[in-house]
Amino acid sequence: MLSETQQNYSKSYINLILTLAYKNVKVRYKNSILGFFWSLLSPLIFLMIFVTVFSNVFSDIENYPLYALTGLIFWIFFSSTTIQIIGSVLESAGILKSVNIPPIIFPISSLVASLINLLLSFIPFIILMYFFGFKVSFNTLWIFPVLLNLALFTFGFSLIMCSLNVFFRDIGMFWNSLLPAFFYFTPIAYSVKMLPEETRWILKLNPLFHYFENIRDVLYLNTAPSTYYVITSLLLTISFLGTGIIIFKKLEKGFISNY
Repeated sequence: MLSETQQNYSKSYINLILTLAYKNVKVRYKNSILGFFWSLLSPLIFLMIFVTVFSNVFSDIENYPLYALTGLIFWIFFSSTTIQIIGSVLESAGILKSVNIPPIIFPISSLVASLINLLLSFIPFIILMYFFGFKVSFNTLWIFPVLLNLALFTFGFSLIMCSLNVFFRDIGMFWNSLLPAFFYFTPIAYSVKMLPEETRWILKLNPLFHYFENIRDVLYLNTAPSTYYVITSLLLTISFLGTGIIIFKKLEKGFISNY
């Protein structure tokens, strides 16, 4: 049981996280003419390129626009969230030097801001997906636990990189350079079934592969996610989240001398 003082601290930290997340979303589109619509524009541009270039090449994929869009939305969530969390502690160094608050509040607020942005952008994308043939059913509700699983994995992975980035600035730059290659290593524009069977195991080494299979099961195939990929992705989430929290807590004492 938490004491009254601990409960008050918990409430004030939750309020701070929500305030920072709101500020993060607001600042992201400040002085922008298109504002929130930028979050819609990026996947739409990618989708147009994919449909124009790849729809004939990947003609074996039925309803290619829906297939590509379901992958793009969540890839952009993953890539933008990792970038924001990795830089969150360093960007808040001024506050952390002057106010005694747990540094982990800033990565959490970055994750919450990304989830708010994703959920807001998901509304128009659902309409677009419906236009491409998406059908809402009871299985669509699976997207909420699937998204939560992906968000926690993204948080754990980013927390590891964020901790190391305070000591080695190359980590953030390395991740920004690696992201384009990681994009093509994840089956977003293509299907793993198009690769020779003997090489498919290589893609399965990519943790994101298992999360995107869950997403495609729900939003593209309109079925419940495969038990195998659910279990695999849950194990990955537990491993990365646990490792991320342990590393962050172990290294945070040295953050202040490296800001």
